[in-house]
Amino acid sequence: MSRRGIRAGSIGLCALLVALVGSATASANTLWVSTATPSAPFNSCTHPGYDSLQSAVNGPGTTIRVCAGTYEEQVQIERSVTIIAEGATLKLPATTATSTTPCDKANEAIPPGLPDQDAVSICGGVVTISGLKLDAIWPGEPVGSGVSCAYNLTGILVAGGAKLTLTNSTIIGAAPQQINGCQYGLGILVGIPGAGAIGAATATITNVAVHGYNKNGITVAGEGASAKISKATVEGVGPTSVIAQNGIGVQEGAKATITGVETAFNECNDAPACGPNPVTQYGGDGVYFYDAGAGSKITGSISYSNDIGVEAYDAPSTDPMITSDTVEGNRFSAVQIGEGTATVNNDTLTESNVGIQLVQFEGQKAAVGGTASHDTITDMSKWAVLGSSDNAAGDLFGEFSITGSKISGNPGPTPQKSVETENPAKLKIYAEKDH
Repeated sequence: MSRRGIRAGSIGLCALLVALVGSATASANTLWVSTATPSAPFNSCTHPGYDSLQSAVNGPGTTIRVCAGTYEEQVQIERSVTIIAEGATLKLPATTATSTTPCDKANEAIPPGLPDQDAVSICGGVVTISGLKLDAIWPGEPVGSGVSCAYNLTGILVAGGAKLTLTNSTIIGAAPQQINGCQYGLGILVGIPGAGAIGAATATITNVAVHGYNKNGITVAGEGASAKISKATVEGVGPTSVIAQNGIGVQEGAKATITGVETAFNECNDAPACGPNPVTQYGGDGVYFYDAGAGSKITGSISYSNDIGVEAYDAPSTDPMITSDTVEGNRFSAVQIGEGTATVNNDTLTESNVGIQLVQFEGQKAAVGGTASHDTITDMSKWAVLGSSDNAAGDLFGEFSITGSKISGNPGPTPQKSVETENPAKLKIYAEKDH
């Protein structure tokens, strides 16, 4: 609810009018949202100016304080605003609606033309959100009864040139009540690939936990999209036969720097589609770079209990940096390079089938390759470094080199005894003598 103005017609009320105007001016830039009924003086959790976040977003203030409580609504933001939540939960209403910002409409115009349903849609402006718990679990299937893949479901969408700073918050979802095989359900989406200028966005995400998502926890997508993600925890549901989940994805020209994050429990049991053979099967990634923008990297992070800890599948110009990370206990491989090159250095890779897996197959747009230096690769059940290939006539020639690394028991005690390639003629792996 928004506050109405007060008009005085008598000169005898001048003193009262001045006092009221002074009070209103002092608090005009800060709006209060509470589950309490709005009441004067509109400047506290007990006497708020609004009882919904959307009504406050539509109001005149630049700062919105959201008091403790649960607010069942979807929110659309198209201006600059700071939202400070204190024990507040934003939850989807019993009946959800299609989001209608220009960004959502632009996304819907992209084939296959699915409308957006966002818990929070940010389309333009400089927006800061802190302390919010967002429950983006759809109360039912997005369309009628039964499973429907006819929507894009997102916890927070950031586009329209918006600059979002998200801190100290928890995102649950986005997902239907039961996860399914639909390729929707992103906790946070920064950017809209293929939407042109309106798809651009920037985000700084710090001290944020994301879990309960259907497909990806955080996705940064499209040229003009960028993100700095730090001190975040992104967790899938663990082994599931319905979908291959991913923790963080950077794709289609977007650039991201990922620092000090923890990704886990993205494991696909959808056999035979999912499995350990990277040429014919796929799996869930803790972090992936897919045709990401140049300069993308992950550093100082931990990835565990995924199918693949970190995957690079990029154009040669991307060359994402995977540096100073701990990648342990992932089922299929710690690091996988599926296309293009990647730089892997100063990482600790342990307890997977393969430490660094190179994938070569006919039809690749870019030969697989890269470098590994000063890494520690231990306790793999198969190989420290493995070049997997379909050995097709059209395979592109690829090279990968290992220098200054400590390799043991994978299955041999030295790099030369722990490295294998399935296509020695076209997929070369060079291992320097162990330090």
